[in-house]
Amino acid sequence: MASNFNFVSRRDTGPEAWNRSADMFPDAWIWHRWEAIDAYATWPNTRDASFALLDPTTNQPVALVPLRHVAGRWPARRLTSRLESTGGPAYAATLSPRQRSNAERDVRTGLIDIARKEGAHQIELAMAPLAPARHGDASSNVNPLAMLGCAEASTQSWILDLEDRSEAALWRNLEHRVRKTVNKAERGGVTVRDVGPEDLADYLRLHQSASVRNGLPVKPAAYFETIFETFLKHDLAAGFCAVAPDGRTIAIHIFAVYKEAALYWVVASDEEALTSGANDLVQWHAIHTFAARGLVRYECGEAFPGAPAGKRRRISDFKKGFGGNLAPYYRGTLTHRPMVAAALELVRSTRRNDDGGES
Repeated sequence: MASNFNFVSRRDTGPEAWNRSADMFPDAWIWHRWEAIDAYATWPNTRDASFALLDPTTNQPVALVPLRHVAGRWPARRLTSRLESTGGPAYAATLSPRQRSNAERDVRTGLIDIARKEGAHQIELAMAPLAPARHGDASSNVNPLAMLGCAEASTQSWILDLEDRSEAALWRNLEHRVRKTVNKAERGGVTVRDVGPEDLADYLRLHQSASVRNGLPVKPAAYFETIFETFLKHDLAAGFCAVAPDGRTIAIHIFAVYKEAALYWVVASDEEALTSGANDLVQWHAIHTFAARGLVRYECGEAFPGAPAGKRRRISDFKKGFGGNLAPYYRGTLTHRPMVAAALELVRSTRRNDDGGES
């Protein structure tokens, strides 16, 4: 069937038209912004594959798809590579139901064509829970990715409603454990201040040590440089530092900020922050600061309340303590090479069982 729209790469769309559409489309959140796509393209073995659909009459975008190609592991890098879309497809609100259906069909075709060209075995898509289309009367209980024929892979996220809530009400909404830890940090002399460009060196230092401590790969400095030099500078992010009584920075939390909402994005902290309660203090400071600034929602991050134990459960419980409610985090997959996908999932499942559920 012939396409109703024109397929173009992100580069051919251009940053102005791309970002203007991201700002307007109700399915879009910060991951659809040009700057965010560039930031993720700094990750190792990652290459941008984002594309748009253009209306052939107006030559304006009607759909944006942030997408990256992630190389597989040696020696089968191409065979085990995949496509990832953080944010998922975003569509113009002006599309009629029939046009929306046509756009969804063309997005699926574009994804499959890129997977075939790149040799990717699977396409993994995730819709942003903070996008306006996922909020209030605009939301739906149906996973939008089902319209692309995706297999269901949804989870959930902790989201806190900030609208018209006083600082006292937000404080009462915290779990008792969190209030106790915040008070402990304040009694211990930990303070919080805004992040500035000069804090990048401290962030890189803390990230390096935290990655080694947790056995995780160190992300490239260019990724965090983009966050500090682009997102913070243009109010697409906000950050707060936890400062020890002797003046040392012991934790830095960065939050993405877009469309009246904030997301817990990246964090780096040392051992002292873990024992002093500094991380809880920074989170509490961010929550009441965002409410005072007029933001209406805060996403603590993906939740794993059903995890029996391990790292996922600890992280989920930490996020739960700030008083949010579970909301759908729509995810889906399109499998281009099912045999490869099945073999890799078997390996991942074995590893999860071996480590007691940690990831």
